[in-house]
Amino acid sequence: MRLIKLALISLIVFFVVITAMSLLFPSHIRISKAVTISKESDSVFYLINDFAQWPRWHPAFQKQNMDSVLQKNKISLKRIVRTDSLVTLNWQQAGKLPVVNSWQIHRFGTADSLALQWYMDFELKWYPWQKFGSLFYENTYGRLMEQGLHNIKQIVQQKDSSRS
Repeated sequence: MRLIKLALISLIVFFVVITAMSLLFPSHIRISKAVTISKESDSVFYLINDFAQWPRWHPAFQKQNMDSVLQKNKISLKRIVRTDSLVTLNWQQAGKLPVVNSWQIHRFGTADSLALQWYMDFELKWYPWQKFGSLFYENTYGRLMEQGLHNIKQIVQQKDSSRS
């Protein structure tokens, strides 16, 4: 009986310590990636705004039909903001917290190029498994974002070279 009581108390203390450590982690996480593109923003935003174009550049949809991926994973996409330099979507998967995805164009005066920034915002609850799990977001989502931005750059530059 003493051994069971000791094990129970140890588990409770361990959970309290882990929870206390996780409270030191931020509740808001932003992952941001950017790429420089030598093109007008219209063709860049066309690829982002038109969901039918996503299989051309978005790594999550490249090898599969976008509608089947959305239905299979119970994902809903809702456009929140759309301006001439910003597109923001709410990416909601059933049973999970929503993730805000934003693509923003940054222009540099008279330069003939622009920077396309993609950032993902995660709002986490206090749960220790969410906070510790967020340590892997950069490795997981960061690679996906880099690949997506690279794909957009390639598509836009191929259009430029075919017009020349």
